[in-house]
Amino acid sequence: YALVQVNVRGTGCSGGSFDAFEPLQGLDGYDVIETVAVQDWSANVGMFGISYPGIMQLGVAATRPPSLAAIAPLSVIDSVQSVLYPGGIYNNGFGQAWTRQVSQQAGASGQAWTVDRIAAGDQRCEDNQRWRDHNPDLVSLTRETPFRNALTDERSPDVERIDVPVYLAGAWQDEQTGGRFPSLIPRFENAPVVRATLYNGLHVDPLGPTVLGGLIEFYDLFVAERVPDLDVVTRFLAGAGLSTVFDAPLGSLALPPDRFVGSSLDEARQVYEREPGVRILFEQGATEPGLPVTHFDASFDQWPPSELQPVRWYLDATASSGALTESPAAPTTVAYTTDPDEGARVIVPDLDRIWTATPGWDWQRSNGALTFTTEPFATDVVMVGPASADLRVAVDGTDGDIEVTLSSIGPEGSETYIQNGWLRLSQRQLDDDATDLRPTPSHLSDDVALLEPGVFVPARVEILPFAQVFRAGTRLRLTIDTPGNSRPQWTFDILDEPVRITVATGGADGSSLLMPVVPGIEPPDDGPACGALRGQPCRG
Repeated sequence: YALVQVNVRGTGCSGGSFDAFEPLQGLDGYDVIETVAVQDWSANVGMFGISYPGIMQLGVAATRPPSLAAIAPLSVIDSVQSVLYPGGIYNNGFGQAWTRQVSQQAGASGQAWTVDRIAAGDQRCEDNQRWRDHNPDLVSLTRETPFRNALTDERSPDVERIDVPVYLAGAWQDEQTGGRFPSLIPRFENAPVVRATLYNGLHVDPLGPTVLGGLIEFYDLFVAERVPDLDVVTRFLAGAGLSTVFDAPLGSLALPPDRFVGSSLDEARQVYEREPGVRILFEQGATEPGLPVTHFDASFDQWPPSELQPVRWYLDATASSGALTESPAAPTTVAYTTDPDEGARVIVPDLDRIWTATPGWDWQRSNGALTFTTEPFATDVVMVGPASADLRVAVDGTDGDIEVTLSSIGPEGSETYIQNGWLRLSQRQLDDDATDLRPTPSHLSDDVALLEPGVFVPARVEILPFAQVFRAGTRLRLTIDTPGNSRPQWTFDILDEPVRITVATGGADGSSLLMPVVPGIEPPDDGPACGALRGQPCRG
């Protein structure tokens, strides 16, 4: 493959001014695709990239360049709102830091290599820097746009228009873009082929061997138009490169074997296109602790899986420690007080090691958190999909911020992180596309509804998608507490003053948890050790 890298409008030596995710960048991409397509060294044109270069593909492909063959958006978002304001709460950690960083880099001579180009006599590069005076103040813009509106919608992926093959991949626990991207999958309604690979892990993990191997296969079939067949030298170099990226032992990250050797291109494509479109990689890290190596996998025809059977557990606060039960207990209430300092806490002290096998997790328990735990599972239970914490709450003021966390409790008492959800209670109004398992808030300013002190209201908290094995003897836990102290880079601009939040449990109107159980999956007997799973900290 020939690789072409292009500076986004308003960055590096490019002309224009930079405005993150603006639709004009999609039209720029259209021009780039068609320019590349007519070069004498070019055949079909595909797009590849992680994070912003992944998200950009969705905008470019939506403009339908005639010469675009396929795209591979990796570690992307479903909307700008879900990262900047998860649950309606401003992400003043990664969301704000990323916005500030790219704004600085997009400023006049904001990158060292741009300075070097100008010093070497690149007059056009120097002339283009004057346009940077037109760059908007993106940090202020995000702070001034706390609700979903036309501006945020036009900067979010419009994947319904994409009409080329798509290879989508991402991690449930992505420390930067979050894990809400699977909601894009059913929206690729005009793409002839969609392959989605989903897994536990981190932002850079599309470079893991299983995902990268699938990407190479996809690109060979739909861009290079050849039967995938990697030679020994390429495999060795790829393995060595991946070992460097993940700081892993040489040989521990090998690409999967070729599976179409001896087939024609038509035969290989027919087999590929008949396969299920959604592949779940379970328990990455179980066999190579902390590394993006898959323990086992399962495939499904759609997202969420059609095999999914929602199962409800009820919060029970009548016991000495909170329980999750199969039927409602006697009505009662339990309360906690939010900690305004919690919003600024993260669980990785040194981000320079976040992508290695030993990130140095520091996942502390929160003071005053409410916990609700099931009895040990009698048999293996596998869950795949989003979930919903259907709470009934009251506050001692007019608003409050809630975080819910799912975790798995091992037979020996260790606790493994699974996934989160957040909600500012005044933004509890659901969107029109909300479902039982995906209670999407509308996040519209007109739907904001403050609470009356002491009056209970229903508040459904959307829990981001995940895939988790609960082996016999393990338990499921739901924790309700203050947003924060749960993510490597996300922090939360929560309400300044402590808020006492009361949760109603038991009876006909009590709180419950709806979970995505998928029967028929038989996991290996050997479960992961505490702390082995990629992107999922474990504590004793």
